[in-house]
Amino acid sequence: MKSKTFLIIAVLLIFIFRAEVIAQSQKPARIEIPVKDDTEIYKVVLCDEDGLMLIFLSSDMDQNQQMLWITALLDKNLKEVWRKAFALPKGFYLEEALYSNGHLVCFMQSRKGTEENNLRIVDTDLKNSKQSMVGYTIPEKSGMAYFAAGSNLALAGINVKNDESLLLGYHFGSGEITTINPGVSGKVSIESITIDESGTILTVLRTLGSAKNRAYYLVKSNLAGIILNTIQLSKFDNNNMINTAFAKRVDAGTELIIGSYGRSSQVRRYQGTETIGVASTGFFSILLKDNQEVATNFYEFNQFNEFYKHLRRADLGSIRTNRDRTTSSNYDFDLLAHEVTEYNGEFRFIAEAYYPEYRTVTTMVYDYYGRPYPSTYSVFEGFRYLTTFIAGFDKMGKLRWNNDMEIRGVLSQTLSKRVMSWNDGDEMVLTYISEGKIASKVIDKNTTIDPLTTTDIATLSPRDRIARDGNSHIEAWYGDYFIIYGYHNIKNNYIDSRKNIYVFYINKLAFY
Repeated sequence: MKSKTFLIIAVLLIFIFRAEVIAQSQKPARIEIPVKDDTEIYKVVLCDEDGLMLIFLSSDMDQNQQMLWITALLDKNLKEVWRKAFALPKGFYLEEALYSNGHLVCFMQSRKGTEENNLRIVDTDLKNSKQSMVGYTIPEKSGMAYFAAGSNLALAGINVKNDESLLLGYHFGSGEITTINPGVSGKVSIESITIDESGTILTVLRTLGSAKNRAYYLVKSNLAGIILNTIQLSKFDNNNMINTAFAKRVDAGTELIIGSYGRSSQVRRYQGTETIGVASTGFFSILLKDNQEVATNFYEFNQFNEFYKHLRRADLGSIRTNRDRTTSSNYDFDLLAHEVTEYNGEFRFIAEAYYPEYRTVTTMVYDYYGRPYPSTYSVFEGFRYLTTFIAGFDKMGKLRWNNDMEIRGVLSQTLSKRVMSWNDGDEMVLTYISEGKIASKVIDKNTTIDPLTTTDIATLSPRDRIARDGNSHIEAWYGDYFIIYGYHNIKNNYIDSRKNIYVFYINKLAFY
C-alpha cells in the first residue's frame, strides 16, 4: 500500500509541478481560441501519434455559396500542421467523426431540406492530407444512432422512421459503402454496435414502444454486410427490463452481453425522442454460446459496496423512487452507459448516474382587477451528475467486483459522458473535469487505492481565474499523454486583454 500511495502522490505532484512550471514560463501546453460563449463549436478527435484534429464550421462560403467546414491537424505539441476545407450546402450537421488506421471519417447529415445525398461521408487521409467525399441517400428524418470504427471500416447505425434500422459501412480508401439490413422486421432502434478484432459486427437492437413489450436482438454480420446470425434474446420478466445493452466477443463461439436493467415500465425520453430507455436498478449479463443463451445474471445497485456512500440526501430526494415496495431496491437511476471494455480477460462496465435538476421561480402576477398574487413555476437548470458505477465481469458473466466514484459540481444542459477511465497496470484510474479542476480516483477492482482528489487546470497566465468551466472533457491520447478540452470564461484583472473573455481551450497533460 505504501508504494501505491507514493506512486499516486507522484502523479499528483507531476500535475502540480507542471502547473508551477507553466506559471513561471507562462507557456503551458495549452492553446486557446476566442469564442462568444460555451456553445460547443469545435469537435476534437484524437488521432493517436498522428496528432489531433479540430473540426468546425467556418463563417465563410465557397463560390457556390456552400458552407465551408474546416479540418485542422495539430501535431503532438499542439502546433497546426495543415488545414483543409470541404464545402457542403447549408443545413448539414456533423453527426460524428471517427479516427482509425490513419483516416478521419466525418459523417455529415442534412436533417431536412436536402433529399438526394443527404448523408455525406468525408474521408481524410492524415498522412497526405487528401480528402474525398461520397454521398448517400437515406430516408428523410432518419436518426444517426450509433457509430463504430474498425481497422478499415467506419460504421453508422441509422434509425429509420417507421421502418427497419440499417447499418452503413464506409470502407477507407476505396470509398465503397456497404449497406447492412439487420433483418429484424418492425420498428426497431439500434442500441449498440461493436466490431471485434476478427471483423465480426455485433449489433444489439430493440423494438420500440412499451418497455414491457420490447424485444431485444443480437445480430451478427461480417464486413461484407452478410448476416451471420440473428438471435432474439429471452424476454426478461416485467420486474427486469433491459435499459442498455452492449455485446462483446469472448471467443469464436461465445458472446457476452452486459448492460443495465430496471423495474419501471415507463419509457424514458430525452428531447422528445425515446433514447434513454427505462430507469435502471442494476447491471445484468447474458452469456451466449453457439448462439444459445446459457446464463443470465442480475445485480442490483444496492448490493454494490458502499452503494449510498456518495449520494447526498438532496440528490436522493431528486432521484425517482421505485414504486414497487416489495423489491429490495429503493431507487431507480437514469444512466449514461459506456461501452464494455476488455482488460486481461475481464469485462468492465461503467455507467454515470444523473437526474434532471429544476429551480423554482416565484413571480408576482395580477388578476383582472389588478390584485397581485404569486405564481410559481419550475425552470430546468440542467442534468446533475451524481456518481459512477463501475463493475468487472468474468468471461462467464459473473460479477467479480464493483466500485464507484462520486461526481461533484457537474451540471450540464446536455447529456454526454463525463468520466474517463484507463488502466495503469493492475490499477484503474477514473477522472473527469469539473469547475476548472481535474478530479481523479484510483482503484484496484473493489479496493480504493487513492480517493477522489482534484488538481487545477493550468491556464496561460498565473493570474488567470477560471470563472466558468463549460462542456469540458478529458481523453487519453497516446502513451502517457492526455488531452483536456472545453470552454473557459477567463477573468484576469491584471491583463486588459484577459479581463473577461471566453475561450475554447486544449491542454496537454502527462501522467507517469
